[in-house]
Amino acid sequence: MAQTSVSLPEGELRVASCGMLDKLIATADGDAALLYLYVLRHGRADETAAMRALHLSRERYERAAFTLNGLITPAAPPQVDKPSDTPQYTADELRRARLDDQKFAGVCASAEGVLGRTLTEGQLRCLLTAYDHLGLSAEAIVELLAYLKGEKGTVRVSDIRREAYLWADMGVVTAQQAQQYLAHKANEKPLSEAVYKALGADPAQPAPKEQRVCRFALAHGFPPEAIELAVQRTDKQQGHKSLDYTLGILRRWDEAGIHTVSEITALEPETRTAVGQTAAQPTDSGTLAAWEQKWEESRRETRRKRLEAEASGI
Repeated sequence: MAQTSVSLPEGELRVASCGMLDKLIATADGDAALLYLYVLRHGRADETAAMRALHLSRERYERAAFTLNGLITPAAPPQVDKPSDTPQYTADELRRARLDDQKFAGVCASAEGVLGRTLTEGQLRCLLTAYDHLGLSAEAIVELLAYLKGEKGTVRVSDIRREAYLWADMGVVTAQQAQQYLAHKANEKPLSEAVYKALGADPAQPAPKEQRVCRFALAHGFPPEAIELAVQRTDKQQGHKSLDYTLGILRRWDEAGIHTVSEITALEPETRTAVGQTAAQPTDSGTLAAWEQKWEESRRETRRKRLEAEASGI
């Protein structure tokens, strides 16, 4: 089942973080940006109501929700020298929570089974934060712990914290929501791994920029073969790996409405040599040359500004 639930904290005042807006701009996904505005206005997105209000088909809505959920990142752990609304539970509060709350006690027992040892005070604090502060149900936390165990083998407290914040940001707080989310991830995993391999990335530990390209590819329906073609074209044109250039190719193809290798090679016959299909054919694609020139100019301008900033001591 597709994971299309998107939610934000309640409140009349909605504030969009610059970081989130930068990510939305980078994806160039208008539907995702529109859905984000809808969520900011209403606090969450009910699938049927949002589709109707935004005049989106189910496919467009699910793509937008997938892109938006993929951009949501967990809040950074609170810094000692910065104020935070994260509660600082005392040792007594941690002890009483485990003794007095049967459900939380069950969470602690599950965590000890996953970690293979008695919980430390820091681990207890992390679990109580997820349960009491972030609002994840005991059953959802158990699902989270089992998922991390299966994915990582050895689970660290930072893994639990990061995933708990991510789930809370996405509104995945009940057992049913957790099961739906994990089912979606399981269904998506083979495809995302294939995309990472096409990018030459390690599926187990992709870099942030590789994740960005993968999210765009999945959200816009590019199969792994098309990603490989974009990577090969990047190497041919640039002489080296450039994920920015590869993403630029994918965006141009998406704007042209072409996503499969057959669609791409039909419109751009000169790319067939990249996958060894036919001999090179003369290209009459002025659009592609113009795009490449614009990309090069943008890169030179960025480099020029950086050098000027360094020279001026900024």
